[in-house]
Amino acid sequence: MALNNNDKCTMRRVAVLVLGDVGRSPRMQYHALSLARSPEVAHVTLIGYAGSRCVPEVEALIDSGRISLRLLREDLVPRPRSKVAYLAYAPAKALLKLGQLLFALLLLLPRVDVLLLQTPPAIPTLAAAWLARAASGCMVVVDWHNLGFSVLEHGGLGASHPYVLAARLYEALLGWSLDGHLCVTAAMSGWLREHWSVRAETLYDRPPAFFRPTPLEQRHELLRRLRPALVAPGGAPLWEEKAPPSSPRSSPWDAGGTPWTSLDSGTGQVRARPDMPALLVSSTSWSADEDFGVLLDALLLLDTSLSSSAPPACGGPRVLVAITGKGPLKQHYERRVAGLALRRIGIATLWLEPADYPVMLGCADLGVCLHGSTSGLDLPMKVLDMLGCGLPVCAVGLDSLSDLRGPAHSLLAHAPPP
Repeated sequence: MALNNNDKCTMRRVAVLVLGDVGRSPRMQYHALSLARSPEVAHVTLIGYAGSRCVPEVEALIDSGRISLRLLREDLVPRPRSKVAYLAYAPAKALLKLGQLLFALLLLLPRVDVLLLQTPPAIPTLAAAWLARAASGCMVVVDWHNLGFSVLEHGGLGASHPYVLAARLYEALLGWSLDGHLCVTAAMSGWLREHWSVRAETLYDRPPAFFRPTPLEQRHELLRRLRPALVAPGGAPLWEEKAPPSSPRSSPWDAGGTPWTSLDSGTGQVRARPDMPALLVSSTSWSADEDFGVLLDALLLLDTSLSSSAPPACGGPRVLVAITGKGPLKQHYERRVAGLALRRIGIATLWLEPADYPVMLGCADLGVCLHGSTSGLDLPMKVLDMLGCGLPVCAVGLDSLSDLRGPAHSLLAHAPPP
């Protein structure tokens, strides 16, 4: 998006809108952070659903008053279980959300000069932005993370379903009519220009400075603090909490240690254990977009290849897989994990606070991203975060991954499951 000099002089108040959990929308948080630090912007309002906490840098600016956080209610209408009822539920929900957004943008908030919004969801976000623009005269900038109609298409409706065709037309017309456009990949920019005559500037994601390798002392502190969460899905400990007197080895947690670090009781110095387990980290929304069955099958093969090796001197697994996130399929996969007879691999499903997530990534040896794409044009931010921490990354193969800037050997893409 390009602004002329008059735009720059008058652009004083900006609203950043994501119709989702604000705390789980890192790109929009970073937009708000960058805008709040700009001398050309007087104030930023971040709008979205309540849920997870924002990253510490955004929370600091919320506390200082530089950013205002306006949280919307998500559950306006209970979701029906039957697919037939969903056909009536979806339009009713969209209309209620449209009214909710217009009330917030036109009545609850002070007038803004620029509205920056994320799509998807395109319905009703684009319509609300178009109506708010018509009523208030604000400039609207769309940040295209994916194509909304493709989400419906791959959600079981199919490309020829009337809902999908209507959604595609709606998205094309409203998108074309708005003022400015950003997108996450060159592939997305090219598609929008070719199919909808929308000229979107490619604004590449890049990890913030706090995504970096974690120093040993900070690693020790985090892993000590996460001890209660580093357990199997059923709650069983992956390492002995306290070794019995007859055992030839002690628990790695004894004397203030962890399976990865030891603490010298005399000097207080933290040392890395020579036989520490490998740490694999993956973050997920536990949705159908990410097939964790692929990872579990690979871990079974790895466990078989490690079965002849001796366990670490402190006991426990040779590899810990830490999967962080919240979502609807979490319990489903936890049940699958509980049924695996793994001998050398431990799996822990946990939730990391925003301040702890980059530190945990910086502790890891490998990052895994199973993010799929309904359009094939978007790019998972989590891959960039992992690369920012210096991790090699194994990811589902997408054409858009070629947009990544970083060492070629840091990223291994595998074909998505059929």
